[in-house]
Amino acid sequence: MLMLTRVLLITVHFILPIWGNILRLQKRDWMGGPSASMTEGDVECFSEYMELWIHRMRIEGLRLWLSGILRIQVGLVSMENLNHQLSSCGFALRRDLDKNYIFRVMYSGCFVQLEHGSYVIVLNLLKRVSRFGGRTQKFMMKCPAVLAPPNREYIQCDSDFIQVTREIPVDNWNNELDWSLALRGSLVVALEDSSLIQVNVEMHKPNITVQGRRGTILSPVQVFKSEGHFLPLKLVSGHYAYSMEATCPNVNQLPSKDTVLHVYKRRMGLTKRGGYQNETLSVSSVIVEQTDTFTWSEMSDFVQLIIPTSHIQQKKECIGQEGQKLQQNFYKIDAVLTFKETNHKMLWTMENTSPCSEMLKSHLMHDDPKEANFTTHSAEGITDEPADFNKEFTPSVPLKTLSTVSQTADEETSINSVPTQQIQTTEALSTSSRLSP
Repeated sequence: MLMLTRVLLITVHFILPIWGNILRLQKRDWMGGPSASMTEGDVECFSEYMELWIHRMRIEGLRLWLSGILRIQVGLVSMENLNHQLSSCGFALRRDLDKNYIFRVMYSGCFVQLEHGSYVIVLNLLKRVSRFGGRTQKFMMKCPAVLAPPNREYIQCDSDFIQVTREIPVDNWNNELDWSLALRGSLVVALEDSSLIQVNVEMHKPNITVQGRRGTILSPVQVFKSEGHFLPLKLVSGHYAYSMEATCPNVNQLPSKDTVLHVYKRRMGLTKRGGYQNETLSVSSVIVEQTDTFTWSEMSDFVQLIIPTSHIQQKKECIGQEGQKLQQNFYKIDAVLTFKETNHKMLWTMENTSPCSEMLKSHLMHDDPKEANFTTHSAEGITDEPADFNKEFTPSVPLKTLSTVSQTADEETSINSVPTQQIQTTEALSTSSRLSP
């Protein structure tokens, strides 16, 4: 009897805790503890794709499954070569910091089915149970189908400020998220503390507007032989990221023959925070609403647009520092960009205003659009309906009206001070009233 009691005590104190740890490790290892029947794994859902966490000890099962369904030899030595193979089917694979794996599947990828309002793909992964054999377990990747992700961006630039307006995103279950701001990938603050990174925020549903001084939050960027100024800003919430990134052209007192603009390439919806930083999108078409006469070229991160200035340039009156009436140049560009890697178009609007000047005369070399030597682009091959840039998507505030420490209701008050957390409510202005002299 005494011996039996000792055995029970040893079992309770030593064997059961160890066994419990093994069970917990297996549950994490298999993304939710699959049963003998089909189960859902540890899946994260984003606007255009879903991701599955796979332990490094189980990656052999995924490798064999991919080799079988794609009829290719899948190797893990070079992730770059592997992802080049997988990209044709909308798949991607990467390692995380712990050397485990993240498997990504586009909703438009191979073998993905739309079932009862959800995107579904089933993975048959081999789990080796001995040196000589194993058994197959099924895992289901499943995410709710969503409408097209937010794909619009409205950028306003002048000599002092940049302002970016985008739609506020929701997750796949239509839930609102608690957002923070991430500047340059490292400085993260809550929206109400945005002044700590010299940014003002205005929430005017369905849109969010961010604004800051060019010299404070923009970074110079070289695109081919021209220079622009880049805003490295994102909204972040948990494992989600949402791009507020934008570029402003250089400040020019006088217009040049050509206007050079830079469009930052990225997925416009919710993406994985910190994931696939080196993903490159390839442009398939570009349309500019204001003119058919332009050229475009691309590099890994940017699309460069070159448009004859005479096709887009306008003038309006402005008030100088001493109260005198002057003139300033401005233009607005609406572009639609299509990428090979996504089914969703990017609707990109840039409104740029030059400094006030009394020297504005005709400095353009080509007043007649027909004289400009540029390739003509048209909307041939685009089957979707034309993009409506003005439909419920105007900036929530005009440029330079977000509140600052010393700003008052008086329009003549200088706004050279540092932004605060308090944002004054302003009425939404339409694009036409924003651009009118």
